[in-house]
Amino acid sequence: MAEALNRTERDFLLNCGICGGRFTDPRILDCLHSFCKECLVIKQEQATKNDVVICELCGTHTLLSNDSIDSLTTNIFVTNIGRVEEITNSNCSFYCTFCEDQGDSEEASSRCLTCGDWLCLACAGRHCGTTVTKRHKVVTLDDVRVDPQHRPELRKLYESKCISHNEKLRKFCSKCETPVCSECEHSDHKKHTIKPLDDVVEEVQNNLSNALEMYKDLEECDGESDMQMAKRFQEVTNKEKTLLQIVHSARERLIQEIQQQATAAELAISQPFEAVKMLLSESMELEKKRSESTQKSRLFCEKLQQEGLNGECLHFRDLLQRVKKGDRKRAQLEFPPMPEINVKVNELSLPKIFSVSVSEQRPVSPVEIPRVRSPVVTTGSVNERLQENLWSRQRGNDAEHIPPEARGDKPKTDFPQRGAEGDVYQSHPQEVEFEGSADEDSDVEETEDEDDLLDTSDNDQMSNDAENNAIRPPFNVPVVPRKSAKTVDDEDIIATLNVNVHRTIPLSIQIDQTPPEIFDISWLTDTEFAVGDKANQRIKVFGDDGTFLWQKDIQEGLIERIACVDGVVASDFPSGVHLDTRHDSFQKIYYQCTVKRTNPYPIAKTNGKEVIIGNADFPELRCYTKNGKRIRYLSLGKKLKINYIAQDENKAFLFTEKDSTIVKKFQEGQGISKFFEGLPGWVPEGVATDSENNVYVSDSASSDIVKLSPQGKLLGVLGVHPTSPRGMSISRQNQLLVCDGEGRAWLMHI
Repeated sequence: MAEALNRTERDFLLNCGICGGRFTDPRILDCLHSFCKECLVIKQEQATKNDVVICELCGTHTLLSNDSIDSLTTNIFVTNIGRVEEITNSNCSFYCTFCEDQGDSEEASSRCLTCGDWLCLACAGRHCGTTVTKRHKVVTLDDVRVDPQHRPELRKLYESKCISHNEKLRKFCSKCETPVCSECEHSDHKKHTIKPLDDVVEEVQNNLSNALEMYKDLEECDGESDMQMAKRFQEVTNKEKTLLQIVHSARERLIQEIQQQATAAELAISQPFEAVKMLLSESMELEKKRSESTQKSRLFCEKLQQEGLNGECLHFRDLLQRVKKGDRKRAQLEFPPMPEINVKVNELSLPKIFSVSVSEQRPVSPVEIPRVRSPVVTTGSVNERLQENLWSRQRGNDAEHIPPEARGDKPKTDFPQRGAEGDVYQSHPQEVEFEGSADEDSDVEETEDEDDLLDTSDNDQMSNDAENNAIRPPFNVPVVPRKSAKTVDDEDIIATLNVNVHRTIPLSIQIDQTPPEIFDISWLTDTEFAVGDKANQRIKVFGDDGTFLWQKDIQEGLIERIACVDGVVASDFPSGVHLDTRHDSFQKIYYQCTVKRTNPYPIAKTNGKEVIIGNADFPELRCYTKNGKRIRYLSLGKKLKINYIAQDENKAFLFTEKDSTIVKKFQEGQGISKFFEGLPGWVPEGVATDSENNVYVSDSASSDIVKLSPQGKLLGVLGVHPTSPRGMSISRQNQLLVCDGEGRAWLMHI
């Protein structure tokens, strides 16, 4: 370390990979990565296991003795380097050692590189003149900071010494595996096997050489992998551009041909009609002149009859007799014939122009480069994660495409489960009039979302064909007969609460390959809502009038839970949570679970700007910004199998649990409490809160929506009964959305 560290080396060696600042009591892991002790303590407190610490940089697991961070080795190497860097690369002041012993605070101007004492100008002169220390090497601080040759001598000042005798360590005890001084060799370690310290250092140097060679090979391999991935990325980009260019060229060609045909058709239609219009124009002009002449004659007769004197009237006696005898009449009008022209537009549609097929095959693996076997156990290299990610995207989520009969979810209606043509799923339920339903023809004012994240004013507008893909005719709610009234005891019958307006919206679109499987729903704006289709692995967004707006495929997602926070759609996938907008998939929040993922990541329906996530593997709720930046953890005190979760206006969380009939409440600082005991035989699923902090819970067993007061008192059951209701969401206008087990959304005004 004779040369000064450059910026990169200084950041790598002296900065913590967790907090980003200079090391404080650095501890080194088995992967040779170091972190501040305090950072590791905080990380251990947040972990599910206390006997292991996971490297933040490479994911290596390091076992802890006695579950304590103190058992990790202190990195004295980087500590000493940091001390030297503090002296040579800073403007810090140091105080004379001898003056401090006398109670003074004189600033040091020199340092003895032999004994390590800081010296002021006066003490430096006495130090060099004393018989005992006159052979010591004293240098000024300016020389130390300018001349890098002094760095090794500064480093030696921090070399470890015997704790008991304060002497230099010269030997190594093989039995105790610790360096010792001469005094220790003849006292505490008298009968132990002692080696020269240089022999042990030589062994360590050999191990360092092997490790250095291994890491150089790994760097070379990683560099080759980076080049391969960059090359593959460029190949993929070029192929995408080529295919898009084919589509764009075909589009322009088709548009040009259609324009040419339309121009020719316009000309063929206009020519005969122009000739007829010219004849009619001439006839209309002639008829106008004739009408004016008739008007003048009528006016003359009218005035002569009313105002003419006897002599004046007699003057026109013979003339009027001739006019009467003439008996003038108009001939019957003859019009030119209407041109016989027919236009055939082939039903205003085109055959399928573009056919895009995706081969279902594994991606080509990168070229394997021999690696030196490393004794360090790492979890998931870059190539392994890349392969696993790509392969999971290709194979899809085939395990989820299970027929309803195999899952035990028997359809509860007689609606056809597949369309009549092809394999495209379509749902055409009959329209049944429901008492008290609103007029379905009423216009709903559509508002544009001004949020930049959902800006739809770009050039990639939805085509008419894409808009027609949605099956969106709204229909009235089918009447679901109730088997029996829900009761608390034998005598108390729960009240049925009427709703003002309700409708159902089918959530299937034409491009779906299988019937939709919807577990959760959330308002995106005041007039738009999003659902997660697990079966087709896509997010769909609809208007509150049932109009399909847009969709985004989530290749690796399970999409069992979904929430919308300030225009961002958060949905779960096997390793965490997606954050998406219409045009961007800008962030993923990853988690490492101790067991194989079997539960979804419930995402709270909130009124704020935070994405709040829970999971059976977490003893807390984890809060993030809509950009995926971690904010804080809300400790639950224990792990809970949260099923659905929502937040009320008082920042309290209401949630249901798997295999539990109790609705619970969590308030930061107050912990978890029982909110509602439940009803006999019910299976609580989704939960939502309105502006008055009333709580709504869906019961999938009885197809009910239960309403509770802010104190947890049962108020009644809504008079609308979705089939096996699941997730719910309430807008700021108190519009309740519920997704049912048959791929539909129910909209109610509460």
